[in-house]
Amino acid sequence: MPLYEYRCKDCDEQSEILVKSLESKPKCPECGSSHLEKLLSVIGAPVIGSTSKPSKSDPGECGRPQCARGCMFGN
Repeated sequence: MPLYEYRCKDCDEQSEILVKSLESKPKCPECGSSHLEKLLSVIGAPVIGSTSKPSKSDPGECGRPQCARGCMFGN
């Protein structure tokens, strides 16, 4: 079940709502209105080759070529 972000057109409350199916009509948890606008959500995802997370082991220890630049698998 996906979690979507909505803004209520009646009370202007912004909420994350767990939607059980695409056919279900979510309601505002604040006022109960079904006049919701689905918002575009931003997600956090790891970036391959990112150096923001330090490697836990020596480069190349896991045998992957990427590890020479800093292991993206957290090894």
